[in-house]
Amino acid sequence: MMESGKRKNGKRRWISTGSRVQGASHIRNGQPCQDALSIKRDKDYHVISVSDGHGSSQCPYSDEGAKAAVEVAYFVFDSIFKGRGDPFQNFVANKDIWIPKQIEQNWKSMVTLIHGTRPVPFSYELYGATLLTLVVANDFIFALQLGDGDILSIEPISTDGNQEDESQKKTQVDWVIPPDIRIGSETESLCQTDAWQYMKARIIPLGPEDTAPMFLLSTDGYANSFNSNEGFKQAGADFYNLWEEEGLSFIDDNLEGWLMESSAQGSGDDIAVALVKEAVVGN
Repeated sequence: MMESGKRKNGKRRWISTGSRVQGASHIRNGQPCQDALSIKRDKDYHVISVSDGHGSSQCPYSDEGAKAAVEVAYFVFDSIFKGRGDPFQNFVANKDIWIPKQIEQNWKSMVTLIHGTRPVPFSYELYGATLLTLVVANDFIFALQLGDGDILSIEPISTDGNQEDESQKKTQVDWVIPPDIRIGSETESLCQTDAWQYMKARIIPLGPEDTAPMFLLSTDGYANSFNSNEGFKQAGADFYNLWEEEGLSFIDDNLEGWLMESSAQGSGDDIAVALVKEAVVGN
């Protein structure tokens, strides 16, 4: 069971983990993993990002574009925390224009440098990738999404206390940023002109008494491995219950295998998943 109690000195402590796996179809076809994952931890905040390189013939270097995307996300958000002023107010003021523009501009600068002297004529499309990022801090949560993939919140639902089977605790699972309804494999991308305009951002304030839910970030290869949205959301609930019952080490030991199994039995695509949950210290 996860430890219970109070926050130390009123500060939240976040615990996070994640894994990425090469898709079953990519293994068969000898294609590299196009997904990237980054989990950066600071004493006061975590920055967690996943990115899905498009992997098409028009995007031969999208695995590098995905890696650049998660690196840029950390750079931009870390600079806000290390800059002047209150981070929460800075996120509120800049979430719709400055932050998205900074991510796009820095990503395009980075892939231009990465391309260097390659013989292929340069274009941003060569490196096309999505980006999903979650920043978790003491007093707020910030989410940003460009393109497909999912950011879920999972939290327990209060019951009357008579539930005998602890493993069947009810949870409420929902998207932090509602997904778009898409046709085929189309998705927004960092390689687009004015990509910043397509980024969706949400900030969730956390008061001292608020209990933060667990969050799951995943590239679209994970949700696409399920037959329905309800099946995917149930997987989020299962992660929450397993973390509560078995602890983080159990998740760490098994996550890669679970994702490989999901890809093999489902989408066949690469999968990157990150989980983050508030921990509380004992009295």
